[in-house]
Amino acid sequence: MGYAYLKKIYDYRELIKTLAAKEVKIKYKSAVLGWLWSILNPLLLMIVFSLVFTFILPVHKEHFPIFLLCALLPWFFLSISLNSSTTSIVENSSLIKKAYFPHEVIPISVVAANLVNFLISLVLLFAFLFYFRVYPTVYALFLPLIVLFQCVFVTGVCLGACALHTMFRDVRYAVELLLVVWFYATPVFYAISDVPARFRTIFYCNPLSLFVMLYRDILLYQRSPDLLLFGGAIVASLICFIIGAFIFFKYKKYFVDVA
Repeated sequence: MGYAYLKKIYDYRELIKTLAAKEVKIKYKSAVLGWLWSILNPLLLMIVFSLVFTFILPVHKEHFPIFLLCALLPWFFLSISLNSSTTSIVENSSLIKKAYFPHEVIPISVVAANLVNFLISLVLLFAFLFYFRVYPTVYALFLPLIVLFQCVFVTGVCLGACALHTMFRDVRYAVELLLVVWFYATPVFYAISDVPARFRTIFYCNPLSLFVMLYRDILLYQRSPDLLLFGGAIVASLICFIIGAFIFFKYKKYFVDVA
């Protein structure tokens, strides 16, 4: 599993595009507002959190809506991708039994479809940046690189969860529980600096926390991303991808029989 493995997946890029496009179409097929839901979901949650932490439990953060969106958007990308991809092999069992192709293509296409939604939702974030006159600086050029490694991280997590659920059908329920805990363990409506020093190491071990801080650095605080955080996010992403791909590779030979 290495270059040859990645090249094999890349050779099926057209199938990934086709399945991703199908995923997007099916998701919004009967929805009147269509893809606008990819913006409305984080927008509604941002409004709720803003009201709660402004008037009920005041949090003194400058440009709090932007502060929230820098966390909510990557969070939605991870949570929706993980929820959808976990059951993707089982839901496409007829497809993998009829045609030969790398089964990794299925969960990867789910991530690709949600990446499209994530990129669309970034429009909302930039709209708020301009509304609050927090104009992008040269540091915003780091955005594509951050998004790239976030995709690597999300793909790794999804590959592992997908393979495990195909073999052990309890996993989808464990994932639902994990996401609840993961949400509160991610600095969505608070900053890492708000966490007591003795507990911060735990939060730094959460790759999503690193990405949230990177988004806030380059977009909200208009500064260069912390190189230590950036390096940590890259290493964590690669480790998650390698582990996820290893788990998938280990169990994929059984999928046709158990899916």
